[in-house]
Amino acid sequence: MRTTPRTKRAPRRAALLLLLAACLCPAAAANLGVRPRQDARPAPTPAQRRTTAAPHGVQVIPAPKSLKATGEEFPLTRDARLVLADPKSEEDRFAAVDFAEDLSATADVALRVGGGGKRQILVGPLAHARVSAALGKAGASVSPDLGEEGYVLVVRPELVVVAGRTAAGTFYGLQTLKQLVRGEGAGAYVQGVIIADWPSMRWRGLSDDISRGPVPTLEYLKRQVRTLAMFKMNMHSLYMEHVFGSASHPLIAPEGGAVTPAEIRELVAYARRRHVELVPQQQTFGHLHKALRLEKYNELAEVPYGDVLSPQAEGTYELIADWYRELDELFPSRFFHIGADEVFELARGRSAEEVKARGVGAVYFEHLKRVRELLLPYKRRLMFWGDIALNHPALLPGVPRDMIAMNWDYTPRPTYEGRIGLFQKAGLEQFVCPGVWSWNQIFPNTDASSVNITNFVRDGQRAGVLGVMNTQWDDDGEALFENSWYGVVLGAAASWQAAPLDLASFERDFDWAFFRREGDELAKATRTLGGFNTLLGINSSDELFWRDPFTDDFQATVARGLEEKTRQLRLAAEGAEESLIRARTGVRRNQQALDSMRLAARRFDHLGRRAQVVRQLSRDYWDAYLNLGDRRRVRRLRTYTGPVYNSLREMAEELTELREAYRAQWLRENRPYWLASVLARYDLAAARWLTRMKQLEESLREYDRTSTLPAPSAFGLGPRPTQED
Repeated sequence: MRTTPRTKRAPRRAALLLLLAACLCPAAAANLGVRPRQDARPAPTPAQRRTTAAPHGVQVIPAPKSLKATGEEFPLTRDARLVLADPKSEEDRFAAVDFAEDLSATADVALRVGGGGKRQILVGPLAHARVSAALGKAGASVSPDLGEEGYVLVVRPELVVVAGRTAAGTFYGLQTLKQLVRGEGAGAYVQGVIIADWPSMRWRGLSDDISRGPVPTLEYLKRQVRTLAMFKMNMHSLYMEHVFGSASHPLIAPEGGAVTPAEIRELVAYARRRHVELVPQQQTFGHLHKALRLEKYNELAEVPYGDVLSPQAEGTYELIADWYRELDELFPSRFFHIGADEVFELARGRSAEEVKARGVGAVYFEHLKRVRELLLPYKRRLMFWGDIALNHPALLPGVPRDMIAMNWDYTPRPTYEGRIGLFQKAGLEQFVCPGVWSWNQIFPNTDASSVNITNFVRDGQRAGVLGVMNTQWDDDGEALFENSWYGVVLGAAASWQAAPLDLASFERDFDWAFFRREGDELAKATRTLGGFNTLLGINSSDELFWRDPFTDDFQATVARGLEEKTRQLRLAAEGAEESLIRARTGVRRNQQALDSMRLAARRFDHLGRRAQVVRQLSRDYWDAYLNLGDRRRVRRLRTYTGPVYNSLREMAEELTELREAYRAQWLRENRPYWLASVLARYDLAAARWLTRMKQLEESLREYDRTSTLPAPSAFGLGPRPTQED
C-alpha cells in the first residue's frame, strides 16, 4: 500500500535482605527474579533459585507502570486453584480459563478453576469486597490512574490477586501473570511482585492488509487476535479492498479469497471476549482496482479500469452505501475506517474539469464529507488515512470534527511532531500510524521499523492523540505475517508503556515474553534478519531476490561493492538460522514464528549464494571467451554443467526447496487463494538457472566442434570484468 521507502516462602534472613534491597534501590529490586527450571529433577528451593537468579529478573512486555519484585514465590503445586471473586462473572471466568490453558501449554501445569485450595489465585473486580480485603492484607494500594483498563497484581507465597476496575483490566492482569510464570511441571512458580499498571494510550491497534494476496484463514485471524490481546492491544482492523464477501456485490470478492459474513461474526465474538475491538476498514476511494477492472464496475472508475472511484459517478456512493449497510450489521465497533488514501488518479479522468475549477483538495474533501453523510445513520466515528489531507493543510479546518485522521508515516525520523501538529492545529483528533516495514521484504526491516514505531508513538503520546494503529502491508502479495510479530509487539509495548520506550529493555525481554525462552538469542536473530537492508544498502530485499541475475543491471549491482557484503550477508543469515534451530527445543510459546523466520534466513542465504555464483560464472566465462585457444580454461566451464557438481542446477534445486517451504508456511496462515501466483515466481526463477545450464551445455558442445563460444552477452553475464574483479 505504501509508497514511502518505506520483547515457598523464603528463609527470614533472605526475605529481610530482599526488602532492604528494595528500600535502598527500587530499580534493583524491580529486576530481582529467578531462573525457570528446564528439567524433571526435584525442584530447587526458593533460596537455591535466588542464588542462580535470572540475570534480568522479571520480564514483562509491555513493561508495567509500577513494579516491585519481592523475591517471594507462589509455587504452582497441586493445591493451587484459580478462584473467581464473582463466580457469576462470565468475563472473569473466560479470562481465568484462558490463563489456565496458557499455563498448561507453556509450563505443563494443570490448574483448576474454582473450588477451594490451600493457596489461591484470586481473580475479580477491584470493587469486590473479597478482592479489596485481600489487597489490603497484602499491603497493595490502588492507584487513581488505573482507569478502565488498569489492573493490580500481587503475588505472595500463599495468595495471588489479579484485579481490575473492569473485566478488561482483570484480563490484562492475567496476561501479565502469564509472563511471570517460571519453570515447568512440579517446579513451576509465579515470581513475587506487586504491580499497578494501566495503559498510556486509549486505543492500541493494528491494521492488517488482507487484500494484496494473502487472505488469512479464520483460524489465523483468531491467532492474531489472541496474540494482540496477550500484549494488551485492544483494536484490530481488517484492511479490505475487494475481499469482503458482500451479498449486494457478489462479483467483487474473489473465489476462495472472500472473508464471509459468517466468518466476520465469529471473529467479532472471538475478539470481544478478549477485549479487542474489530474495526472494518473498507476502502471507499482509492485502491479499488480489483473491483473496477470488472466491466460492470468500470463505469465508476476515475480512469478506465483504474484504481480510484470517481466522485462524478453516482454509482460510487451506491456501492459504498451497499458495502457499509452490510458491514454495519456485522461489526458492532464504534468506528468505521473508510480508507481514502493514495488517490493518485484523481483529476486524471472524469473529475478533471471539477478539479480544474475547484482544486484537487476541495474535490477530495467533498468526497469525504459525502461519505460521512452517507454513513451518519450508523452513528460510527469515521477514520480516514491522512496522507492526502496533509497535502492540503489549508483545507483541513473544513473536515468535520467527528472524523479521525489516521496519520501514517513510515519514514524513520527523529521526530514526528510537525506532522502531528498539522492535524492538531486543525482541531482534528488523530491516531499515529507507524509500520512494521513488512512490505516488499523477505523479512521486515527492523532497523527502520524500530525507529518509526518508537518515535512516532512517543510523539503521539506526548501530543495526547487518541491512539496508535500500527500497520502491516502486503504490497508484493507474498509477505508472511509470522515474520511481523517483533514490530507488532513493539507497537503494543510503545502504546501501553509511558514514552519513551527503552528499546534495549524491550529486546532483553522479548524472547521470554513472546517465545517463553530465556536469553535474547531470538531477538538478536530477528534484528539480524531485519538489518540486511541496511547491510546491503537496498530498499526492497524482495525486489533484489526476484531480479533476473542474468542481466547487466544485476551484474552491475553485484559489481558495485556487493561482493564482500554478500559474504557478510550469508554468514549472518546462516548464523541466524543456526540460532533458530538451536533455540527451537526451548521455545514454549509462538513456536510457529521460528519456521517462518528460518525460511527468511534461507532466502537471504540463497540471495547471497546466487550473487556469488553468477559473479563467478561471469569471471570464468569471460576468461574462457578471451582465451578460446586454451582448452583447459574453457573446460573449467563444465563445472557449471556437470552431473555431480553443477552450481547452476544447484541454484534451481535450492529455489525448489524454498518454494515448498514457502508453500507450507503460507498455508499455515492463509487460504490457498493467490498462492499459485507466488509459487510461479519460484518456478520462473528456477527455470532461469536451468535454461542457462542447458544453454551452456550446448555452447560447450559447439565449442568442441568449432572452438568458438557465444559472446558473454548471450548469457546475460555483464561487461568484461576489470582487473580489480
